[in-house]
Amino acid sequence: MKKIVIFNGSPRKDANTTTLLDMIARGAREHNAEVDYKILFKMKFMACQGCFNCRIHTDCAINDEITATMEKIKEADAIVIGSPIYFMQVTGPVKNLYDRLFPLMGEDGAPRYGQKNIVTVYTQEFDDPHMFDMYFDYVAGTFPSFGFVNERRLVCTGGNNPDAANNNMNLKQQAYELGRILAVE
Repeated sequence: MKKIVIFNGSPRKDANTTTLLDMIARGAREHNAEVDYKILFKMKFMACQGCFNCRIHTDCAINDEITATMEKIKEADAIVIGSPIYFMQVTGPVKNLYDRLFPLMGEDGAPRYGQKNIVTVYTQEFDDPHMFDMYFDYVAGTFPSFGFVNERRLVCTGGNNPDAANNNMNLKQQAYELGRILAVE
């Protein structure tokens, strides 16, 4: 059974990012994957302190909900991270999550815990789904050091309409299919 950890970086519980992440989770669960779904805005966690404890040891010195979730990430076969785009970037909790993933990287820049497939989900107002590709590629540049490979990216446009994803059957089907792929690969 494949293990998948999903991080929802949206503050809105019923909007576009959640709709797509829920479809990914459904596709994975319906194909026998174990899904651990985390809502970052409900989690209690600190930002990285830059203490470099994880360079000396293999774990973060902070003891919070991200630290507890790190064990699930280490064991996972795939990671899914979703975020609306605010001010041309992912939300603050997603930025903090990326910083807190530093313990996944060894001192030599290689992943400590093997490779895991990754799916990124972004929602944005702009109609052009490629509007932020340079930014998305920049963020994805860190993924190999965490062991995140084979990035698949899903972008929902028209994000100021909270039903944009829900009304887009093609996009929801793509999200479901991504969940299925993660469950069977």
